[in-house]
Amino acid sequence: MVIADADAPSFRRAEREAVSGRLDRRLVAVMFTDMVGYTALIQADERLGLDKRDRYMSALETHHDAFGGTIVQRLGDGSMSMFPSSLAAVLAAVEIQRELTTEDVPVRIGVHVGEVVVEPERLTGVAVNIAARIESFAVPGGVMLSDSAYDQIKNRRDVDVVRLGQFRFKHVGRPFELYAVAADGVVVPDPRTLEGKGEQFASLPSMLPEPPASVVGRGADLASLVELAREHRVVTITGPGGVGKTRIVIELGRLLAPEFLDGVAFVALADVTEPADFLPALADALDVKEAEERTQGEGVAALIGDKKALLLLDNLEQVVAAASEVAGLIEQCPGLRIVTTSRTPLRIAAEREYPLAPLELPPSSDPDETESLMAYPAIALFVERATTTTGSFELTPENAGAVAAVCRRLDGLPLALELAAARLRLLSPEALLERLDRALDVLTSGPRDVPERQQTLRAAIDWSHSLLEEPEQRLFRRLAVFAGGCTLADLEAVCADPGETILDELESLVDKALIQTAGQGNRLRMLQTIGEYARERLESAGETRDVALRHARRYAELAHEIRDGIEGTDQIGSLERGIAEEGNLQAALDTLLAAAKDGDAAACEVGLQLCGDLWLYWHIRGKNLTAREYAAFFLDADTAGSPTVGRAGALLTAGLASDVLGQLERANAEWAEAYRIAAECEADRELCIGAFCQGLGLIGFDLDTGLKWTSESIERSRVFGFTWGEGFGSSLDGILHTVAGDFDTAQTRYSQALEIQRRIGDEEGSGLSLGGLAKLAFGRDDLAGALDLYRQSLAAFEAIGDRAEEARILSEMAWTYLRHEDPALARRYFLDSVQAYTDVASVRGVGLSLIGLAATEAVEHRPERAVQIAAAAEVYAHQEGIVNVYSDETPGREFVDRARAALSADDVDRATEVGRKLTIKEALDLARIPETASV
Repeated sequence: MVIADADAPSFRRAEREAVSGRLDRRLVAVMFTDMVGYTALIQADERLGLDKRDRYMSALETHHDAFGGTIVQRLGDGSMSMFPSSLAAVLAAVEIQRELTTEDVPVRIGVHVGEVVVEPERLTGVAVNIAARIESFAVPGGVMLSDSAYDQIKNRRDVDVVRLGQFRFKHVGRPFELYAVAADGVVVPDPRTLEGKGEQFASLPSMLPEPPASVVGRGADLASLVELAREHRVVTITGPGGVGKTRIVIELGRLLAPEFLDGVAFVALADVTEPADFLPALADALDVKEAEERTQGEGVAALIGDKKALLLLDNLEQVVAAASEVAGLIEQCPGLRIVTTSRTPLRIAAEREYPLAPLELPPSSDPDETESLMAYPAIALFVERATTTTGSFELTPENAGAVAAVCRRLDGLPLALELAAARLRLLSPEALLERLDRALDVLTSGPRDVPERQQTLRAAIDWSHSLLEEPEQRLFRRLAVFAGGCTLADLEAVCADPGETILDELESLVDKALIQTAGQGNRLRMLQTIGEYARERLESAGETRDVALRHARRYAELAHEIRDGIEGTDQIGSLERGIAEEGNLQAALDTLLAAAKDGDAAACEVGLQLCGDLWLYWHIRGKNLTAREYAAFFLDADTAGSPTVGRAGALLTAGLASDVLGQLERANAEWAEAYRIAAECEADRELCIGAFCQGLGLIGFDLDTGLKWTSESIERSRVFGFTWGEGFGSSLDGILHTVAGDFDTAQTRYSQALEIQRRIGDEEGSGLSLGGLAKLAFGRDDLAGALDLYRQSLAAFEAIGDRAEEARILSEMAWTYLRHEDPALARRYFLDSVQAYTDVASVRGVGLSLIGLAATEAVEHRPERAVQIAAAAEVYAHQEGIVNVYSDETPGREFVDRARAALSADDVDRATEVGRKLTIKEALDLARIPETASV
């Protein structure tokens, strides 16, 4: 066939697409390893070199097998391999390094996640090149990760990493963030040793926000603060609003990050106004899971433990009465250092106060000469910001006097200086000075019981506000309603009147430094002091209630979008949006609840709908207490109790929270009422969900009726076109058929569900279905198949961040390894399950995993220890906590019975008595003795 030249490009493109379709493309974690100094060692001592190489290869094979990895190529003194997930690769890498460190075999390891083409004896693709570059950055004994690999494990509390900075590799388009795994037996490099390996980009450590501008004139302060933070457990940076406390504490965190390898966490408390809200805000920032049997303070302390960590608490002055909570954390966490910013000290024993003064000013008696003026930090900051604003500003002999006078009038307060410098786009320094004088004069009669500098800052803000046009002022005050910032779309929806365009006003506010951009520039926020001023203006304008209700309705719409995304084709993106907007969602709930309690029926219905829409978001995020409490508040406020879709949704949310928290009868009653209301309202979606929830609730009570409910849900969802509901209902139907012993039907249901869930990107549902299929494979004694399915299930739950389900799957994997006669891996996975259950504060779950550890001891022929741990497990397995197992059978009982049979009756009684008195920590310490500490 002859092809015309004009058709050649399209033909070649079609040919490439056809070939591409036949390739085995996978998203995997690519690992490169390299034995350092092998060539020189062979030349110096061939026998020793070959011996170390053999030990190196043996360690690779052992730990690749343990964590599901595949060695694709052995490259002499190196290797290339792939893993199903970043977590598996990291855990394997850590174990490899721990083993080889004891053998004195220096090895570098690098991991990257990306798409590759898998061929019989090699991997190809850009990801392979990047992984090789990552390995070249590692140090002997270390494990280096790319940002793509880190993204898959960043929510894991059992894997610590240290951020090393951004680097650009040769022939690779974008820069990469590099991370080093920090674990016992693994070397963490000094970031400075990486210089020369590539083009490094200046950036801040993880969990530190990017400051809006550079720190100017604070060199001496930073040097003093570094020394204080090294010597004292608590350092409080005090000073007036606008003095630059936030900016300097961020820079301090960046400087100290290499000394705190277990983490530097920055927690913004600007939106926290009540002392009682301090610990909830801290726990939320650190992603500490809620629990009924554990206070939030205990949860934070458990998370930090004995880590060497630095906690930066910004804007603590609003909740200074929470100082006792700060003192409690210091007492419980020996490696913790805390630096706070506050307008007042905390007055606790461990505290060292550092008053941060305004920037130094030239004395009024000094001549206003340009060179001498630039030596003063206040002048240097003003000039730097003015140059940034206008691009052409210079300090000259003609304007030096006016500039010095402006800085003196503003007392050298950085925020005031920046606000003033922003005006130089329109005003000369002389005109600026005249206006500033008038603004200060207007506020001279302000409150005299506040610090003078606070009055001066208020004057600067008021002056800046007075220069705004009326539409800019209206937008400015309405922005005060947001909690934690907002997107442009949300700002427009809340702050703009119908038919109004506000982009010009918004741009003006950003230019005038009254609004800050955050993140990648896609979020907008106000500084705390400016936000306080804006709220006062909103109150004065009489708009607070109206704008707050606008805000609440907007975020109720967002909650609906999050629900549709989770139940649609954008599950992970919707969860991320919810996480970014949690402050605004809670503010919306509080506004609607206050209105509902005042008798606003419309607000109550919106609040009920909001609770219903967040049902699965709250569940995946582990916010079961929040879900139950808000749903209950709105249901109680709904005094009419009329059947509405909102009421049905809130009852579904309440039922799921009650079920997860172990209150099964309450959950069934709430789900039954939700279904009844949904039927009366002809609400198809709620009927589908209500049906499969009732099926779930009848596990352990009435399987036949439960199966009728799940069957109804599947059929309803199919007719209604509710694809997610059909998939999830099929997963739950599979669970019920498994419990009923109908394994063939269960296999069919799980497979049908998984096909739907993979098609729409439902990670939560996929994890559930894969776990069910794994359990069936286990029942058929297909242990290898079960483990493969369990790994896929675990990866799905890790991707979505459902830690409770991770805990369950880890426990089931451990039982599989035990059946596989691999007690060492069983112990590791049981301990990982314990950690996951601890993260979600489920004492009951920890107890169930302890039963597994007891069985492991029995298999390894330590009957006395097995009986002791089993006795402790029986105590804790009946306590409160998240319930996510679907059978009342206690696995492993035969192992423990075998251990009891190996002891005399007196020895059994003695071991049981000892075990019942063990704390969870003591039981775990007993179980860990044969195992090295996990990552």
